[in-house]
Amino acid sequence: MFVIRRFLHSFVFIFLCILLVGCLYKSDENVDPIDPQYYPTIDPTIASSSTPFQAVTDTPSAIPPSLTPTSTSTPNPTVTPSPTGTSTLTPESTTVSIPAGHVTAPILLYHHISDEGNGNIYYVSTENFRSQMEALRDWGYSSITVSQLVDVLNNGGELPVRPVVITFDDGNLDVYQNAFPIMRDLGFVGTFYVIAGKLQNNGYVDVEQLQEMADAGWELGSHSMTHTDLAADHSVAEFEIRLSMSTLEDATGDIVSTFAYPYGKTDDFITAMVGEYGYRAGMGLGLSADHTIDTLYYLSRIEIHWDFDLDTFSSLLPWSNN
Repeated sequence: MFVIRRFLHSFVFIFLCILLVGCLYKSDENVDPIDPQYYPTIDPTIASSSTPFQAVTDTPSAIPPSLTPTSTSTPNPTVTPSPTGTSTLTPESTTVSIPAGHVTAPILLYHHISDEGNGNIYYVSTENFRSQMEALRDWGYSSITVSQLVDVLNNGGELPVRPVVITFDDGNLDVYQNAFPIMRDLGFVGTFYVIAGKLQNNGYVDVEQLQEMADAGWELGSHSMTHTDLAADHSVAEFEIRLSMSTLEDATGDIVSTFAYPYGKTDDFITAMVGEYGYRAGMGLGLSADHTIDTLYYLSRIEIHWDFDLDTFSSLLPWSNN
């Protein structure tokens, strides 16, 4: 009996151990493999901080004003690149046929043409401006608009032997009052980058004045709605870039196809948006007169200051008689 009782006690003990082990084991058979609780949670503040065309960790950085195209060709007034390495210019020609992809043409940038600047670098006196325009004429330059330059960059075509693009930023009234008559007398045209939110404000041009300039061959471009630093705040891109185009076009009936970055500042996102919103080119700052397809959305513009004499002015140009 003692042996049987001891056997029964051992059997019960083993059975209880097996039962206890089974209770401690937990199966994963009922776990849903796509249940969100089994995946890491994405922080919405991190996700929302990203912007199109940028990684979350990307920090906007403005393209420096000193940016110049990658072309290393030396400007030459009579020889331009072509598929065969030759130019179609003849001695009697006033134009030259240029293949797509590269154009040599200085793009000048002015802000105010006025005698009231009191040493402000952005106020070029009327006398200095007239001297500079007359020098361009005497040195054989012919003015073209930004759109003409862009057309040839994209498709090739005819341009003057010595083309120059003359641009003005902001939409200041003194450009209409002082620069426009001088250029008209010399047969020059310009491209006027207007801050759309300033149109018809005191000290700025109005629609009728812009129409008079357009009738004389001038081109209208956008310089944003409020002249804010777009690279510093991507959230205003649509308002500043897209709305400025439609505002100017609706007001004037003219086509607005190029954009001048406020302060010459941009980054990958802003540059992409300028193209996305329908602009054909973007205008920056620089000292180069060489433009390529690669620089189409940051075309180099040479900023002219109040104290530039003709020697300084000529030194910024690819061709002169000095």
